Amino acid sequence: MTLYFLAMKTYKNIHLGSHLYIPSHLVIMIKADINYSLIYLSNGNKVVVATCLKKLEQRLAEVESFARVHKSYIINLSYLKSFEEGHFSLENNLSGLVSRRKFKIYKRIVEYKRAI
Repeated sequence: MTLYFLAMKTYKNIHLGSHLYIPSHLVIMIKADINYSLIYLSNGNKVVVATCLKKLEQRLAEVESFARVHKSYIINLSYLKSFEEGHFSLENNLSGLVSRRKFKIYKRIVEYKRAI
């Protein structure tokens, strides 16, 4: 079964694989699973696509709110609840790891966005 979403014109659709396009504001987190990716949506659904995280990262480069914080995770900073050394926490009780090298960079970005 293939899921199709209609997007409002104000949001960018992300090509996730095959014929699947999802509006960027619905994606909370993408988790790598070998050559597959698990996409967690804001409505609680999960979608599995046969697209590697590196390719999805390239497709998301135009969308400002996404960040690759670990070799296995891309997160939407709009849904971020907490960001601490070693892990992050998102809405819908999702959490994951933050790499040591990327923590300092994204911590500054998170602090800047919260200050605005």
